[in-house]
Amino acid sequence: MKKNLPVTQNSVTFSDDDFLVSTTDLKGIITYVNDNFINVSGYSREELIGKNHNTVRHPDMPPAAFGDLWQTLKRGESWRNLVKNRCKNGDFYWVDAYVSPIYKGKEIIGYQSVRTRPTDAQIAIAERLYRQLNDTPDAVVPRKRQITNLSALMLINIGMLGLMLFQIVNFLLLLRGADHLSTMRFVIGLLGVLWPIPMYLVIRSLFAPIHRTAHWLQKITAGELREKIDVLGRNEVGVITESTKSLQARLITVIGEFTESSVTLSSVAEQLSSSSEQSVKGLEHQMRQTEMAATAMNQMTASVQDVARNAAETAEAVAQAQKQTAEGQQELQRTHEAINQLSARLDGTAMVIDTLRTKGDAIENVVKLISGIADQTNLLALNAAIEAARAGEHGRGFAVVADEVRSLAAKTQSSTIEIRDMIEQLRSGIVEAVDVVQQGHSQMENVKERATATEQALGYINTAVQRIGDMSAQIATATEEQSMVAEEMNRNITEIRSQTDTAASLSRDNASLGIEIEALSDDLKRIVSAYNLGSSNQTVKRLPGRRLSHAMVEERSSSAALATRTRRAVPRSQGAVTPARGAV
Repeated sequence: MKKNLPVTQNSVTFSDDDFLVSTTDLKGIITYVNDNFINVSGYSREELIGKNHNTVRHPDMPPAAFGDLWQTLKRGESWRNLVKNRCKNGDFYWVDAYVSPIYKGKEIIGYQSVRTRPTDAQIAIAERLYRQLNDTPDAVVPRKRQITNLSALMLINIGMLGLMLFQIVNFLLLLRGADHLSTMRFVIGLLGVLWPIPMYLVIRSLFAPIHRTAHWLQKITAGELREKIDVLGRNEVGVITESTKSLQARLITVIGEFTESSVTLSSVAEQLSSSSEQSVKGLEHQMRQTEMAATAMNQMTASVQDVARNAAETAEAVAQAQKQTAEGQQELQRTHEAINQLSARLDGTAMVIDTLRTKGDAIENVVKLISGIADQTNLLALNAAIEAARAGEHGRGFAVVADEVRSLAAKTQSSTIEIRDMIEQLRSGIVEAVDVVQQGHSQMENVKERATATEQALGYINTAVQRIGDMSAQIATATEEQSMVAEEMNRNITEIRSQTDTAASLSRDNASLGIEIEALSDDLKRIVSAYNLGSSNQTVKRLPGRRLSHAMVEERSSSAALATRTRRAVPRSQGAVTPARGAV
């Protein structure tokens, strides 16, 4: 068996009016403990619920005691004896434990243990007995031999009375020494006188335990559950007494659970009312905030619609600008082509001018040749005139010709000079034209470069405008979607406001319900207060001024839920399954 260590020699006691109550399932798993059990054992509710009951078993308890316990419970009977349990810190406490099955219909679904404080004399007897059981491995718990049949008990009592009367008659006969007839008359008369006495004694021995049981039942009916019930015998009256004690134990357990539940119910009702009031205030504040949010959403929806409209107009303007930029690019392209053509023509003009300059140089050479010929002609004419003068009359005609030739040479020379001047002017004009063409060509290149740069800039502008257009379109689309989302949010806020109104109404209803639950809890406390559990139900009387914390409420709720799950975990088909050996 498992030994729970460490242990100390410190004894923990509790009031005579306190009941330490716990319940387990068929496997010995704890499903409920009352506050007295928790206070004495030192464990918390979470440390006990769902754990095996051997958690509180003390190593001084002999295995034979628990063997006797479970054998008794398996027979469907109740078990009562003293038990030494271990506290969480190692201390110990003695209890007078009464363990009985819990029935649902005819089926055992668990066990309950109601413990009271034993007397010092009982503890001393139990310590001696348990030391003997621990020293003897095969020892069993001794049991008293009892008559289990009321008829047999009656026959024994009557037989003993008859034997007693027979001895009395014999004694009287010896004293009288009378005849037979007189003796018979005397005996009959004596029996008539003495017979009621033994019958009264027999009836009294039979009805005394019945009267005690009736007294205990009257106490239970009156709500007094502190009366100690002793089960004497296993006959019919003993069975009734046993059932009465089981009823008392079950009532103690149920009313204890009922009391703690009413405590939780009262606190939960009070907290429900408080939280409902806070919820109403919070919901009213939320309603105001929702109205402000709805107004802001309406304004935002209008702003979003304006932004969407402006974004759409911007997209249209950007599209128009993109179109005009594209047209400007096309015009620049055509200008660029015209500039290229003009540049080509200027190049051709420069070539023509250069050709003219070359031709002018050739003409100047011809003019020089003509001028030389004219000089020679003039010289020849002079020579001819000289020769004609020498010839006299015969050379007069030749002289005339010579004069004409000289005159023609002079004109030719004069014309040559004019041609030379014109060629010089033409050459000067050609040089100026070449300079102008070169300047024009240079300016054309500058214009061409600027046109190219302008075209590139327009390309960049077109790309940027296109991006702006795309972004404007995206903004317009996103704004439209945002407008739809804003409208949806506006509808949702309106719906939230409606639901908030409903929630506020429900919170007010919950507050009213909390008040009704508090009234119901007061009624339950009044009903429970009719049962006297000693100090165990003093908590009920203090309930109006008591308020549980959220942690305690959650503790009670989780314990109840765990107990419910534990009870549901035992299939009905298992019947009375032998639980793990543990403390009670």
